[in-house]
Amino acid sequence: MQAAVSEITAECPCTGHCSTALGDEVCRDCLRTFDEVTRWVEMSDEDRCRVNQRIANTSFRRRPESG
Repeated sequence: MQAAVSEITAECPCTGHCSTALGDEVCRDCLRTFDEVTRWVEMSDEDRCRVNQRIANTSFRRRPESG
């Protein structure tokens, strides 16, 4: 049985522990790039959804395999 696919929204994926403030190019928690973090408030909903889709795809690939 497959899990339900979450709807991709324009919601901010920030977890409040941004590692880009520490010099990382990509945040270890929300997986946004430094550029995406700094431009988030200026981005259209369409662009935000695109970023969140990339994050969802990246998160899916990063999940450990169950064994």
